[in-house]
Amino acid sequence: MENINKIFDSLIQPGIVLVLIIVLLVVNSWLFKKFKAAASGESIVKRAISFFVVFVGVLAFILVLPIDKSLKGQIIAFLGIIISAGIALSSTTVLGNLMAGVMNNSMNRFRNGDLIKVGDFHGRVIRKSIFHTEIQLEDSNFITIPNLYMANNPVKITRKTNTVISASVSLGYDISRKQVEKALKEAATSIGLSDPYVYITGLGDFSVVYKVHGFLEDSSKYFSTSSLLNAKVMDKLHAERIEIVSPTFMNQRRADETVFIPKQVTQKEEQPDEKSPEDLIFDEAIKSEKLEIKKDYLNEIEKKQEALKEKLKNANDDAEEAKLKALIRKNDELKARVEKNIKEQAERNKDAST
Repeated sequence: MENINKIFDSLIQPGIVLVLIIVLLVVNSWLFKKFKAAASGESIVKRAISFFVVFVGVLAFILVLPIDKSLKGQIIAFLGIIISAGIALSSTTVLGNLMAGVMNNSMNRFRNGDLIKVGDFHGRVIRKSIFHTEIQLEDSNFITIPNLYMANNPVKITRKTNTVISASVSLGYDISRKQVEKALKEAATSIGLSDPYVYITGLGDFSVVYKVHGFLEDSSKYFSTSSLLNAKVMDKLHAERIEIVSPTFMNQRRADETVFIPKQVTQKEEQPDEKSPEDLIFDEAIKSEKLEIKKDYLNEIEKKQEALKEKLKNANDDAEEAKLKALIRKNDELKARVEKNIKEQAERNKDAST
């Protein structure tokens, strides 16, 4: 009986550690489940905290085991070797993507819905996870990029407003520079770009390379506007009787007084469609971005609620107190509606992606 009591006593501390680990994991899961509507990267943070809890818990469990100290040291040393080997191999393993995911998301370089370019991939972010980032490409298809690739390559993030759209064209030295710059600026202005400017980016043996830039107010139309700028540059140069033909070709051709400019066709301006190509191409990315915007709005409501509650504590009279309580009640109702909307939209996005 005495031996049984000793065994039981020796297992109390390890049992307490195990129970504590389970409780912490349950509390962590409950907290993130409760506040998931307000946090955009809750899954990543939740998993990182769970990993930390388990890691610390395993060390604590080993330290309280009723075994010899030298054996404890050997077990901890062996565990350290395994972790060190995992970190050493992390550049080519799942652990590498895990570490890169934590780094990428802690830096918060981009959000869902942002237009990014990494390597040869150009598209809008749909979702970020602990191991990979999913983006919707300009052809509307999806690609999953490992976080390790994102960490090892520069990520270009397109501004949401006042982003620069540009187009390049090579023209001969026989054409007036001022005439070309004027035509290019008019082409940029005609499609709604503001403050256009022109750079001469190259002086070749046979041609000059001009590059026109303009500021686009809404970057959600980035790709269609880039295409339209190229089209308007071509139309404007042809309207000014400027050939877009390599001078090398002009020097070698034998065509008397022949210019390679198409005849101008007068036709009514096409009415723009209600939906731009980007609305169709980046449908999933747009849904994800809208969800992020609603989460930001929910955070703003919560901040307002905190400020109102502080004012309520310092209210001087009953009228002011009643007014503040009414505002708090109104914000609580708005918060409930937004949370419900976020939950419904998240479920719809999940169903659409499966």
